[in-house]
Amino acid sequence: MRVLVIGAGMGGLTLAQALRRNGIDVVVHERDRALEATGGYRLHLDDRACAALRRHLAPAHYQALLASSAGPQAFTRFAVADHRMRLLFAEPRERASETLMIGRIPLRRLLAHGLGDALRLGSEFTGYRTHPDGTVTASFADGGTDHGDLLVGADGVRSRVARALAGRPTSLPAGVSGIAGRTPLTPGTRPLIPALLARGPALAFGPGGVGLFLTVHDPGSGTAVDSATCTEIAPITEPPTLIWGALAPDRAYPGRPRELDGTALVRLAGSLLHGWDGAVRALVRAADPATAAFFAFHAADPDADLTPWPAGAVTALGDAVHAMPPTGGRAAATAVRDADVLAEELLLVRDGESTIPLAVHRFQNRMAAYAGEAVRTSMQPLRWMQRLATPAGTRASRIALPTVAAAARLGRTLTGARGA
Repeated sequence: MRVLVIGAGMGGLTLAQALRRNGIDVVVHERDRALEATGGYRLHLDDRACAALRRHLAPAHYQALLASSAGPQAFTRFAVADHRMRLLFAEPRERASETLMIGRIPLRRLLAHGLGDALRLGSEFTGYRTHPDGTVTASFADGGTDHGDLLVGADGVRSRVARALAGRPTSLPAGVSGIAGRTPLTPGTRPLIPALLARGPALAFGPGGVGLFLTVHDPGSGTAVDSATCTEIAPITEPPTLIWGALAPDRAYPGRPRELDGTALVRLAGSLLHGWDGAVRALVRAADPATAAFFAFHAADPDADLTPWPAGAVTALGDAVHAMPPTGGRAAATAVRDADVLAEELLLVRDGESTIPLAVHRFQNRMAAYAGEAVRTSMQPLRWMQRLATPAGTRASRIALPTVAAAARLGRTLTGARGA
């Protein structure tokens, strides 16, 4: 059995590692010419994704992932605040659940480790054709082809594989876009960091439907494991930064923000945050312009059939199937879970206990049981923002957000007094 994977994202690379480690011939075709040529900042992998990676990577390989990620103290709760950084409510994290908080580039590079010539960079997929014997041939922009028993589209939100399968895009614009960047942590910027970030990331909401995600990423101050224990595969540790993402309805962006350079994007993000907490605005202004990027969010319909095609020699996973905005922190973890489920089904094919069409059918059904809920969870913050974006919502937020914040502070004070 030979599996062709289109796209070297987290789902595609996890699938390749799982299959390769179990003796299945696999090759990954990736359009990027370098693994570092990717957008995004820090990823959150939940306990299911961590368990999947533990199964499909050698112990030393997974150890390098741990040593490249921020330690558990970096995420003990998730906070929701108003635009003045006043805490509205917080969701504690279960300490017993293993999670990884790791940069996208380190994770991508480490998941590609050891694939060798099974990873083909600069290989842009253009189309495929199936054959009467059940096999499939993929075509590429350089005129080359590759032949296999199964083609898996792991090529992201604008997946060419999934679009060809469905006959249409598998996701639509979510109505909200973002500008994100990194602010280096220095003696000048560290004192500006809101206190509520000390225990984990925060999502803040303000008038006009504008939101802001903030998280401190500092693996060097305490990784999940000591890097000295990584004697076979070296960890990849990023410098300490504040990662931020300003979110706003699409109509709030003037002109063509995708065409702006980093300096202009940082300036635009600052203008979106007019009237917000002064220290937060200063942190955004201090961002490294080279790290700033614009993201137009897409989302699949969680109530629709996510895989509206017959099971056969071609399927897809991850954002290619169930695109979701980053506001739920679920996309990468769900893609890894997809890869885990598909690998499990393909191992049955290897052992003669299943067939590729049956494996694909079972995979797509199993994915449908959890992917829709992940999309719904990720969309919820955007719905809150869209409500606040209306004139009535803006007027209400100017009254309600401070009131809710004051009530939350009072509740914490009373709770503390009763427990004293």
